Amino acid sequence: MRLFGFTKKKKQSSTLVGTAWICTSTNETETLYYKLVFTDEDQVEGWVKYISQEEEGKVFSADYKKTKNVLHVKKEDDIFIAVFEKSQLTAVLDGQKMSFSKSQL
Repeated sequence: MRLFGFTKKKKQSSTLVGTAWICTSTNETETLYYKLVFTDEDQVEGWVKYISQEEEGKVFSADYKKTKNVLHVKKEDDIFIAVFEKSQLTAVLDGQKMSFSKSQL
């Protein structure tokens, strides 16, 4: 008998599946934005949109793991960590602090 109606918890990373996050604050004058797209419970893609190009381009695919509010993203020997909040991801990439906001796909 279930007195309180508890249900199984969803895998934590499933909350990111199908979401996209954009960072428009870049130190690079030719870059319009960077985008992270969470395609699966353990896969993320990195995209970039340059001002001089009509379409954005995919620059990497990587594995990720979400533990509470921390994301560990790993592609071969490259690793970065991001802090996740409901509508923001904050990471340090290549020495630059980047804030990604949740957006529409």
